[in-house]
Amino acid sequence: MTNDEPTTLVFIYDREGTSQTDRLLARIAICRAYSAEMDWEVTGQWVDRGDAAVGERRPFWQGMVAAMKQEGQGRRIVCLVATWNRIAYDQVLRAQLQQSVTEVGGTCVAVEDAAAPAPPSSRGAALRRIRASGVQVRPGTTLVRHDGATM
Repeated sequence: MTNDEPTTLVFIYDREGTSQTDRLLARIAICRAYSAEMDWEVTGQWVDRGDAAVGERRPFWQGMVAAMKQEGQGRRIVCLVATWNRIAYDQVLRAQLQQSVTEVGGTCVAVEDAAAPAPPSSRGAALRRIRASGVQVRPGTTLVRHDGATM
């Protein structure tokens, strides 16, 4: 990130209808790790629990949107969730909630969809390129012409 780019502020959201916290904490940790990878600044986390986690009225979601509106002046703002289901299982409700983020200038991102692909220099990517540009003569052996054209 250069100094010319505005800071991306991340607002982590989750919901938990049960009293279990292990999975909730793991999802939040995934979001925090992804934010660190992207060099985004985490402003906080909002969690709706119990009945509020499954209903249409989400007090912590509403509080997060209000914070986004307040803090996001001139900066990119992102509502980050581990998976889209963390907003809502119901797609209509999910769309309504996402729209409230859009209305304050933000965007919603799910780590499950936004996970960065492997860098092109990784061993796996190099092997895929070789397989795609060559002819497999037997399992584990691919012939590739020096100029990269297939044989």
